[in-house]
Amino acid sequence: MTFAVTSVSKVYGATTALSSVTLDLRPGEIVGLIGTNGAGKSTLIKILSGATAPSSGTLSYEGSPLSFGGPLDAQAAGVQTVHQNIDDGVVFGATVAENLTLDALATRGRRGWFQTRARIRAAASAAAPGLGLSMDAPVESLPASARQQIVIARALARHARLLILDEPTSTLSEVEAGALAARVREAAAAGVSVLYVSHRLSEIEALCDRVVVLRDGELVATFAAPLDRAAIVGAMLGSAADAPARRAAVAREAGADAGRDVLLAGGVRALPGGHAFGFRVRAGELLGVTGLAGAGKTELLEQLGGARPLVSGELSLDGVPYKPKDPRDAIAAGVAFAPEERAAQAMVPGWSVRAHVTLPWLRRHTRSGLLARRSESAAARHVIGLFGVRGPGQEAPIEALSGGNQQKVVVGRWLAGEPRLLVLDEPFRGVDLAARVDIGRVIRERARESAVVVASSDPQELYDLVDRVLVLHEGDLVGELAIADVTPDRLAALMSGTEVSAAATSLFGPGGRE
Repeated sequence: MTFAVTSVSKVYGATTALSSVTLDLRPGEIVGLIGTNGAGKSTLIKILSGATAPSSGTLSYEGSPLSFGGPLDAQAAGVQTVHQNIDDGVVFGATVAENLTLDALATRGRRGWFQTRARIRAAASAAAPGLGLSMDAPVESLPASARQQIVIARALARHARLLILDEPTSTLSEVEAGALAARVREAAAAGVSVLYVSHRLSEIEALCDRVVVLRDGELVATFAAPLDRAAIVGAMLGSAADAPARRAAVAREAGADAGRDVLLAGGVRALPGGHAFGFRVRAGELLGVTGLAGAGKTELLEQLGGARPLVSGELSLDGVPYKPKDPRDAIAAGVAFAPEERAAQAMVPGWSVRAHVTLPWLRRHTRSGLLARRSESAAARHVIGLFGVRGPGQEAPIEALSGGNQQKVVVGRWLAGEPRLLVLDEPFRGVDLAARVDIGRVIRERARESAVVVASSDPQELYDLVDRVLVLHEGDLVGELAIADVTPDRLAALMSGTEVSAAATSLFGPGGRE
């Protein structure tokens, strides 16, 4: 009873999200699926769950072709998916019991609609033994971890043939995650095929019989238990950082070492449970921050940019204490922050390109209390020209631009403000190679005048750009490397948590931790 993915590809315009992926999912086996952001994991999940159709290739079950017109077709074929965005799987305004029995509530039987409270409660109790939640509680009153448990319990109760779990422990406590692992093992023991997607390598090691690695839309490696963590991370990274010409070309380091300290951080924590550490960013320097998903990159950068309260420790900017309460404080201090989630955190639907460019700097474009359109237009033209933004013009809504050009606007508007410290979280997310080159070129030029911090889960992006790299693992600083010292094996060992560099051991010092 094997689910087979054979030569499956998915193309979106000029972008190939998946390329000829072939994979067998056997009954009773837990298969881990891993890869960096943009590797193609989400696309593969969407195809298996019926949310999108492959551009080419086939799906089959026991040799019989499968064709899904939508998620309901996939469910009818025995595919149950628990997506990472857990609120997509619950119905607000309904009780725990009703959410556990959504299928029954939406299906007409011989006795009419399944809607009596007693039947709903009985079916819900059978679907979620040991859940420990009031069946009558409104689902919106529960924390995210409890809502996630409901979705997982419902999926496990549907007698799945293939169970897909996408980052299922992202909001669960250690105890809850342990209980989930036990249920997943029970499902596999009953003959269910399980595809388990997680950025937590410790979970993958403890739970999976086999691990497949996606990179740039291709399935590049398969590992059987017992798993070699460093080898897995190495497969995820590929030849990242293996470019001697780039290492030899870093002549900026001497100048960066001589630069003043723009930002000093001491005793800070990327995540509340992590160790405290310190680091510095110098004038004229590009500092990279990398790690697997969940390592704490975004959380650390959000603290620098005022989007998240400082967990602990102290920051100073050009020798002056710096503790922003919000992004407005950060901007006033000369810190510009471009967040990871472009659409949700950095764009206003319906607003023009011009309005997005000048949004953080409205006071500079205000005359007698009114916005000066000529000044705004000049700023927009500057960013469009600097980054080579392509689109229908500065008055067009931001949605009219391609993803890469949207990213150029979101990053470029901060450069217009000439910040002392530029903080960029995944600035190349979702952009093509040409846009990556354009953005990288301008970031390097900006680094001549101010300090820059760039976070990316793809070390190759950083290797082509930065002077020094901080490596995070599960909230801890585990390595601080000059770009000339970066090698694929060293990076894989640090990112996987199997090595901690000597530079990450001193108390509160730059690069140190307690």
